[in-house]
Amino acid sequence: MRLGPQYPPRLVDLLFWIGAALVVAGMEPLIGMPISVSSPQPSRGLVPSPVPMRPQQIPPVASFQTPAPAWLSSSPQPIPPVYPPTRIVIPSASVDAPIIPTHSELRKVAGTWRPVWVVPDVPYVGWHQTSAPLGQIGNTVLSGHNWPENGPFRFLYKVRVGDPVMLYSGSLAFTYRVDEVLVLEEAGQPSDDERVTLITCHPYGSIRFRLIVIARPDNSP
Repeated sequence: MRLGPQYPPRLVDLLFWIGAALVVAGMEPLIGMPISVSSPQPSRGLVPSPVPMRPQQIPPVASFQTPAPAWLSSSPQPIPPVYPPTRIVIPSASVDAPIIPTHSELRKVAGTWRPVWVVPDVPYVGWHQTSAPLGQIGNTVLSGHNWPENGPFRFLYKVRVGDPVMLYSGSLAFTYRVDEVLVLEEAGQPSDDERVTLITCHPYGSIRFRLIVIARPDNSP
């Protein structure tokens, strides 16, 4: 009776020595026994060592500042003071009168509506508010009556070229010299220099003409 497969004697010897060799090497025999195969480990020499990570330095971002507008960054320009005339003195024409602001209004003249400056009642001289204040480039226009007897410009016709004209703004005095004396029809007097224009009727008791006296700053020492 056969109990299992029969192998030739030489093959049995060969298998015996192979099994013995495997036992010596620390491995289980292959005949009739399962072999546990472990997962292959990678060679340490082939795995790169981990490199420590260094935090990256982010380059600073350049800051940009929007320039301010020129009108905002520039220094504010000082506003020149305004000196409205408040008094006029002309010794050669016996003039010493207070000055008040005056205005223009539409009036019918020779059938035509036109702006006419209102001349204040005596004893006042009127300063045309749209004309220049004292001490600035421009034409400072003053008008006053030459009648009745106490009109502030009653004797304005007596002035001569070179006569002094003193104007005051409060206690501050401005001195001018008469430069021209004209007899003209009433008209505007634009100017690109500093001057004072005095206007009144002429001759006395008549409104036919305008006596115009132009004075400029007295620059004499």
